[in-house]
Amino acid sequence: MKQVLHIFHKDVQRHRLEILASMAIMAAFAWYEVRSWVLDGDLVYGLRGWFGFQFLSGLVAPLVPISWAFVIVRVIQGESLVGDRQFWITRPYEWKKLLAAKVLFVLVFVNLPLLIADVVLLAKAGFKPTSYVSGLLWMQLQITLFFILPTAALAAVTASVLQVGLALLVIVLYMVGMAALASQIPSSNFSGPADSLTAVLFLGTCIAVILWQYSRRQTAVSRWLIGGLAVALLLILVATPYRAIVAREYPRLGTGRPPVQLAVLPVKPSVAEATSDQKEGSEVQIQLPLAVSGIADGSIVELSGMMVAIETPGGLQWNSGWVNSGSSLLFPDQKSTQISFTINKDFFKRAQASPVNARIWLALTLFRDVDQRNFVTPHGEFAMPEAGLCSAESVSYRRIHCRAPLRGPTFLLITSDMSASNCPLQEGESPASPGEIARGWQRNSESAPAEFGISPVKIVDLFVSDLSPFANRHNAGICPGTPLTLSRPQLVQRSQTALELRDLRLADYRFSYGRFGSIVVR
Repeated sequence: MKQVLHIFHKDVQRHRLEILASMAIMAAFAWYEVRSWVLDGDLVYGLRGWFGFQFLSGLVAPLVPISWAFVIVRVIQGESLVGDRQFWITRPYEWKKLLAAKVLFVLVFVNLPLLIADVVLLAKAGFKPTSYVSGLLWMQLQITLFFILPTAALAAVTASVLQVGLALLVIVLYMVGMAALASQIPSSNFSGPADSLTAVLFLGTCIAVILWQYSRRQTAVSRWLIGGLAVALLLILVATPYRAIVAREYPRLGTGRPPVQLAVLPVKPSVAEATSDQKEGSEVQIQLPLAVSGIADGSIVELSGMMVAIETPGGLQWNSGWVNSGSSLLFPDQKSTQISFTINKDFFKRAQASPVNARIWLALTLFRDVDQRNFVTPHGEFAMPEAGLCSAESVSYRRIHCRAPLRGPTFLLITSDMSASNCPLQEGESPASPGEIARGWQRNSESAPAEFGISPVKIVDLFVSDLSPFANRHNAGICPGTPLTLSRPQLVQRSQTALELRDLRLADYRFSYGRFGSIVVR
């Protein structure tokens, strides 16, 4: 332990300037974070222009992890692990104690300042920090696993800050290439259960590289491990059976009644004729209006994803693979919706001359609307158990603006009778009739006690909107005094259904930018 403390003290003396700079940036981040809660989004605090509040606060936030990374790289490279002329071997330092000293340094000057800042921010936001100990520890664990470990592994296989910069450039190019490849693999952007395997490989490689470098100092082997990880991630991306995974997560319905019944609506003549103003591009967007029926009372159906297969009379085929459909929600009182997808322009030109046959698979998620309660929006700041500490804005955004501790709501549905809204009408709006409903929802896919990030205070904005065409906008805002219904829908099941479309003319449903929203009906 004496040697660990000796190395720690030496590192503090050597890197005191980096430590002070990192702590100053953390303090500046906390200062700006607190003021961002009380200032309007359009208000510039202090100096104007390029040095206004929004610019400076946006600059400080990314500087926090950058300063951490610089401190970690400097302290690890202080006793170089690259090459065969490490002076620290002659001290002699035991590699376990040297590693323990570096771990202690990071805990004291990265994790501890972040924990202190998070406790202060929670208290400043009006939350009792002792009520969120598990969430604060979870944030620390996330930062350690997915930021500190990779940074330390990179520092362990490089000899200077310049080499770290070159390695980061290679990593960025690799990620860009992986993203480009993923965009060409059907269904890869919709299903990702291999993420858990990817995370295990990634973290395991980081830990192995750090331990290997400190125990053996064989940089070539460590770099081959990192290269092997890159190859493994590439193989996982290419070899994952995405459609089989979707079929398992969203099984096809047997003889049971589907949670929603959908049918394609006939296109309006004005839409079919309005294709000349379509902007040119490599893809053509198709929008299909759908009639909605059969949703049970108290149920909500989410269109989670879809896959479209088209076949022309000449035998030409096209398949989109599974894609995210925007996670639109369908309610029992809803009569219609629309889905959209893009087709390669060359295929569209070949297929638009004659009717085609199409099959559309839809991934459905069924929710049960539970825990409903009536809520009248108060004046001033108020506590909303579902979202944190909130206030209603009636001037510009007509929303509820909340500070939530550690994470946003898992699923919060807001329902409003637009005729009961007391928000002043804005230009282009008309009063709503009783029974006309506006809704809004907040979703958070993570079930962990805290979201990944630096700040423990999450900003949640609650809006409601109606489904009327743009030309007939109604008063759908939330202002102080507006009555609402709040509920927490719960997941019931996931399933898959299909639509068979015969003699479909793609040109009739081609999206026209000049007539946005004209095929949406209520």
